[in-house]
Amino acid sequence: TLYQIITIALFAAFTILFIEKIGLRDKIIEKSFLAVISKLFSCDFCLSFWINLAICVVLALITSNLQLLVVPFMSTPLTRYLL
Repeated sequence: TLYQIITIALFAAFTILFIEKIGLRDKIIEKSFLAVISKLFSCDFCLSFWINLAICVVLALITSNLQLLVVPFMSTPLTRYLL
């Protein structure tokens, strides 16, 4: 489980840094028609949680391992620290 937490946190941090680098995050914050989405993308902690959750849901569907759905709660603080 520790391996999964670290791996998913690193992948989520890479994803967030990548969308910042290409400017997609700023475009979503500026041009979002819903205030909730704009706030979500401007908050590192919120975005870290949702990216971690999305990664874990996809992996849980692929591997049929429902224990992966607990990982986002533990990997979000690590992802936030890495950012």
